[in-house]
Amino acid sequence: MLSSKQFHSVCQEQVYWQVKSFLDELVDEYFDDAEHCDFYLKYGSTVLEISINPYEEDNAVVEILAFCVQGVEPSRELMCELLKLNSEIPLGAFSLVDDNVFYSHSFLGRQLQAEQLVASLGSVATISDDWDEKIVAKYGGETALERLRSVSKVPPPSSTTN
Repeated sequence: MLSSKQFHSVCQEQVYWQVKSFLDELVDEYFDDAEHCDFYLKYGSTVLEISINPYEEDNAVVEILAFCVQGVEPSRELMCELLKLNSEIPLGAFSLVDDNVFYSHSFLGRQLQAEQLVASLGSVATISDDWDEKIVAKYGGETALERLRSVSKVPPPSSTTN
């Protein structure tokens, strides 16, 4: 049984439906999480998550997060390289959580325009897709798409759930 979405503010709900409308127009396939205000889509060898979270009383934060590399061996060298990349890349940032490398960009969504969503999606997807295989080659782990395939033993489904 699917749960209904739980919105914490009117603005969060409005931004959620606006993002969904933009995605319906812009991409062929995505997954709409039934319990959370999240969307998932594939881009190259990465998987993107779009989250809409409440921010204060009258706004929402849209976060575009790429599952860049999973199962990497954390090291000082890797952390230093990610910090160096963060200082060079003008939009978004890499992070290391346990043995996972993410790349993300966040922005306020109350006055969201389609161009803003497209620019952030494109930037996060391109940077993550450019760097995931380089990180895997140098530090180990798997790209997000490789991990999905190894866990499921088949290519991940690309169906849309609305």
